[in-house]
Amino acid sequence: MSAPAAVAAEERLLTFEVAGSLYALPIACVVEVAEASALACIPMLPLELAGVLNFHGDALPVMRRETLLDLDAQELPEPSHVLVLAPRPNGGAKLGLCADRIEGLVVGDGARSVGAGPVAERRSIDGRLVFVLDAERLVARAAEAIEASLEWSE
Repeated sequence: MSAPAAVAAEERLLTFEVAGSLYALPIACVVEVAEASALACIPMLPLELAGVLNFHGDALPVMRRETLLDLDAQELPEPSHVLVLAPRPNGGAKLGLCADRIEGLVVGDGARSVGAGPVAERRSIDGRLVFVLDAERLVARAAEAIEASLEWSE
């Protein structure tokens, strides 16, 4: 494959659907795409906020989509996949994000969020509006939601 034809992983986005909207994350932040299964409870956290999945023998925290993406829980179908995210290439925190459907890979760069929200950029890809997410902001938002829930339960 010639150099111009090869596209580096840093220049590709994994697109997926949640509640009828199309989202994207840099493929370099996605460790794995796993089949969705029932979440187990995390002590002291409501299952409506987060749960855990067995990920190769480790407990993977999975935040509810409605929490991370500010969605109405009433309109969400059962997820088919869980994206296992690691915002930093050298490891660090991993987080599961449920998706309704995986669309595929597209050429494009990731974006950094300038605000507190996880959506870093809205862009058109193949004629569809895509919300490009910042994986680091997703992990930070998950941590903030868990902290707030734990403080509230005390």
